[in-house]
Amino acid sequence: MGEAEAEYDRHHGRKHDFVHRRCETGVHEPQMKSRFEILSDSEIEAIHRSSMQILERRGVAVQSPRALKLLADGGAEVDFTKKSVKLPSGITENCLRKHPHRFKLYGRVRENDVQITDEHIYAHTTGGCLNILDHSSGRTRAGTAKDVEDLMRLVDAMESIHQVAMLVYAGDTGPRVSDIHTASLMFRNTTKGCFITAYTIRNFEYIVRLAAAVLGGIEQLRKMPFVSFGISPTSPLEISEDSAEQLMEAAALGLPVQILPCPQAGGTSPVTLAGTLVQQNVEFLISDVIIQLANPGNPVMYAGRPVAIDMRTGASAFGAVEYGMMSVGTVQMARRYNMPSDVYGLSTTSKVPDEQAAFEKAMNGLMPALAGASLLSGAGSIESGVTSSPEQVVIDNEIFALIFKAARGIDVNPDTLAMGLIEKVGPGGHYLSEEHTRKYYSTEHYLPKLSDRRARADWEKGGGKDIVNSASLMVEEILMKHSTQPLDADIEKDIDRILTEADKELRFARTA
Repeated sequence: MGEAEAEYDRHHGRKHDFVHRRCETGVHEPQMKSRFEILSDSEIEAIHRSSMQILERRGVAVQSPRALKLLADGGAEVDFTKKSVKLPSGITENCLRKHPHRFKLYGRVRENDVQITDEHIYAHTTGGCLNILDHSSGRTRAGTAKDVEDLMRLVDAMESIHQVAMLVYAGDTGPRVSDIHTASLMFRNTTKGCFITAYTIRNFEYIVRLAAAVLGGIEQLRKMPFVSFGISPTSPLEISEDSAEQLMEAAALGLPVQILPCPQAGGTSPVTLAGTLVQQNVEFLISDVIIQLANPGNPVMYAGRPVAIDMRTGASAFGAVEYGMMSVGTVQMARRYNMPSDVYGLSTTSKVPDEQAAFEKAMNGLMPALAGASLLSGAGSIESGVTSSPEQVVIDNEIFALIFKAARGIDVNPDTLAMGLIEKVGPGGHYLSEEHTRKYYSTEHYLPKLSDRRARADWEKGGGKDIVNSASLMVEEILMKHSTQPLDADIEKDIDRILTEADKELRFARTA
């Protein structure tokens, strides 16, 4: 009992111990007996067959001449004038057989490497927020380089967030280069692996140069890519020239790619969920074919982001239950193709970290986790991914820990069944002083660092803070105490040199 009380005090006392421990609460040895499913086997096959028929009969627009030639050389039916591509099913099926079923996503340091398989589940932050919510004022403002630095150090300390995406852009560095500067700040302020989305192919090239500088050269980056690139088709049924170029360049370097179709049900895809999953699958498949033709066996993640439109407002309903349902469908389609999935787990339309954000994130995160997603996104964002929040980062870290605990399931073996212990203690006894209790308490029961489980009187005595205020204090403490392993001085100089070159070329460049 004394150990249990001491553990409780450590989690609910004045100080929070947030020393980074690698992937401590990720699901590394899951006990999942069965998976949550939305689609039956026959429905999965119907989506697959419909997708293949659309690729063969209607085709997809591909705006890159270089990609069109690659596809034509690979056996596709290409109209170079109309920039349209039709794919015979044999080509698509052959490419689906080429990608690896499991691979490693590296961290900047090896203890943050994660193995992507069908048996593991990990989490990462949202990417692409433009604004940040200031807790003290309750107002949003554009993100800055300082915000990126703080958020990356904060995520670096989160044991249930294993990879980082561009949670907020460094808007004060210039609109044409903020992705490049944001990437550099990520590399400098976290040792976890980084998911990157580049504005243009030229920006992509600069970010690759930055990543290579961190590891000491492009060959080292090829061997241990701690960056992966998220690249999106344009719904409906189009690959822009820039996206196609990035797909081919990432593949040429052997970098992992998240293919990110973003169809909006009722807007840029059919209003039906099944129809949206079909269109998303078509957009995924054409992107995968381009990658596999460019570099057979390149690592790919099926990272669909299908969302419904709220027809009353025209806004994307990131917190709607349909988002979670389609995420489950995405996970099931990825399993159909024997590849990893990355879906938007902790999604919400709420404008602040409140009860709406909590139930939307928990609901939409738990469903795809139980379905067997490889990666869950969404940490740190509110307002449909437009706004980031430091407080939401630490709240989401705890939501992920709870989700991982649920996905891990219940371990049933002779020792956990405790039959002999039950017979020993018998009627009228208790288990508080038993060695079995001490042995299993900390592994069988998740002990939150943020959620408050004290009696009301003790909670009031401790200040009566709600979870957002507690999260704000935790953020302050982590940013005051946590430091990230720094880069070598020579690497810092290389990064500064590359940034100066990028600013000179791109910051004030004319748009086409």
